[in-house]
Amino acid sequence: MAGLLVVLLAVVLLWFALGTQGNIRRGNDRLRWLQDGLPLLGRRTTVRWLGSSAVELQIRDPRAPFREAQVVVVLEPRDVGILWLWARARRRRDFLILRGRLERAPGFELEAGDTRGWTGMDRIRRLDPGAWTQVDWGQPWLRVAHDPRAEPEAARPLWDRLAQASGGVWRMSIRRSPPHLEVHVLFPDPASVRAEGLIAAFRELARTVVSAG
Repeated sequence: MAGLLVVLLAVVLLWFALGTQGNIRRGNDRLRWLQDGLPLLGRRTTVRWLGSSAVELQIRDPRAPFREAQVVVVLEPRDVGILWLWARARRRRDFLILRGRLERAPGFELEAGDTRGWTGMDRIRRLDPGAWTQVDWGQPWLRVAHDPRAEPEAARPLWDRLAQASGGVWRMSIRRSPPHLEVHVLFPDPASVRAEGLIAAFRELARTVVSAG
């Protein structure tokens, strides 16, 4: 029995070491891919690793219409085998979080989520159905709710543009309170899509909601 425990411990430690190295390598690859798009958000970026499964990029001196901007690279938990298998079974993959605080609050609020995505329904499940209007964007797996005081049709083409510039959108959040914008997207194939297109789409979303304010 003691020998079996030693073997199991060795397997766990080896998996952790290889998983950590793999995530750091993949994270650095994701950061290199992002480099050509980040200047669209701001002039300088600070990078901070949060463990081995997330990297936070804080944009310094953000460009209009942002007061603050943040990018978070979220990686699969490859360093812990059980968590990685559990996450894989629930379709979690490496994804990107784009957040922004704007110079002016949006004129409407919206929550859109892909029911197939890891984070797609997180916020929508917590909404008060009586305070939000459901809208059909023509896709059976997409749930969209907005502030009934405004019709946010301007956001719909931006969802499509973000999807085309990434591996797919899981969540789009537009709120009057900071962070005004939050978008979750899957990483695309870096050989076929440039980060500049994704960041440009996020910035266009920011400009659109500010102009509607």
